[in-house]
Amino acid sequence: MRSKNKTALIFIFIFSLILLISLVSCKMSNNKQDKNKDTQVILYFIDGDKSQLKEEKRLVNLESKEDLIKYSVEELKKMPKTVGLQPSIPQDIKINTMVLEGNTLKVDISSQYKDLSAQKQVLLRASLVKSLTEFDFVDLLEIMIEGEPLLGADGKAIGPMSKEDIVLEPSNAITKASLQNVKLYFSSNNAEKLVPEERQIEINPNISLEKYIVEQLILGPNNKELIMTVPPETTIKDIETKDGICYVDLSNEFRTKHWGGSTGETMTIYSIVNSLTELPNVKKVQFLIEGEKQQEFKGHYDFSGLFDRDENLIR
Repeated sequence: MRSKNKTALIFIFIFSLILLISLVSCKMSNNKQDKNKDTQVILYFIDGDKSQLKEEKRLVNLESKEDLIKYSVEELKKMPKTVGLQPSIPQDIKINTMVLEGNTLKVDISSQYKDLSAQKQVLLRASLVKSLTEFDFVDLLEIMIEGEPLLGADGKAIGPMSKEDIVLEPSNAITKASLQNVKLYFSSNNAEKLVPEERQIEINPNISLEKYIVEQLILGPNNKELIMTVPPETTIKDIETKDGICYVDLSNEFRTKHWGGSTGETMTIYSIVNSLTELPNVKKVQFLIEGEKQQEFKGHYDFSGLFDRDENLIR
């Protein structure tokens, strides 16, 4: 009797052991299968200097095209896992729709995009294009703004973009240059009126058009009958447009090297203001010196407030 009980116990033990091994093997097999389903996603985030993109690779357990696209766009709005990188899509920008037609992905985003500086717009576009065309089922990306075609600096529709349209140099800077017409205002030779001077400049979409305009004003007029309005020693510390206001931060030389006088101040201030407000996204200008608002420029103007365009000064 004892021998039979002992045999039964051994049988139960062996059966339980076999069952346990089977369960463990099954679980390991399932885990292995799950891992085999992982898909690599490559996301492009903004670097710490806010002028470049860097990639971040991830493995995700997603299969459908819709899920992979949705995941990528949502993650571009969040803080990256890599220290020092920043989201490429601001939180206040909504993704209205994402439709995959063949190998072209159409992404419609909210109008807050237009409030971004030119540099941030370009980084957002480049981030979306480079991240989403990493998938083998997306060749082209077309961005729409509230159902309307996305326009470039020249006012023309940008259209579908491929990863080849975004060129990364070894430094990872985005450098797809193009030509742009700008209208600048310099002083007349009697310093009574502002005279427009149009010129064509080569621009890099990684740099805001506002910065190019102020740089051209610092270089001075091509027309020898016109007079420069900005001291050549001036350097641009920062320039950014938000909600229609262009914040122009200049070095202290802008003030200390200025020749002074009421008329001189007027020509200088409004050559910058009128030139910048030629851009459709700039309505007013706020001046800063070394990052700070100043109560006065050279004694004749309250320099702390916003400046509107003055058509009466234009000849």
